[in-house]
Amino acid sequence: MLLMIVLGFIIPWLTTGYVYKRAPKIIFTVAPFAALIALILNQLGIQIGLWTIHTSSNVVLLNTLFLDLGIFTVSAIWFTYFLYYKEKQPVWVYLMFILGMTGVETIALSIHLLTYHEKWSVFYTFLMYLGGFIMIHLIIRKLDKINVYP
Repeated sequence: MLLMIVLGFIIPWLTTGYVYKRAPKIIFTVAPFAALIALILNQLGIQIGLWTIHTSSNVVLLNTLFLDLGIFTVSAIWFTYFLYYKEKQPVWVYLMFILGMTGVETIALSIHLLTYHEKWSVFYTFLMYLGGFIMIHLIIRKLDKINVYP
């Protein structure tokens, strides 16, 4: 559990200081939506038996909470920063973040922090991250439309 807190929560949030100095609105607008999306999708996947996260906690919510509020939320913050503020090509931003997050999850599989059940695979994980980042993109487009950014 300590490993998940440090690698999945503390270290990712330490990287957001850079974004906060340049675009603090991202932290206050995107982070809550990203955390909610991650929390819902992770708990749904666990509850319907698609995957299991192996930690020392007996509370199912705690198994993913630090990841949902950490690395998943922070990846959405950086995704928004590159897509909107750095104005990078969306195709490359999507590829970088979807492949990056799928890669992180593949590492978690290989070191047995995570187990996929028979109905789930890395391909479905890729599609789930694609859907999650599309949702974040739609949210930031709406925020831009109502003049929240820059």
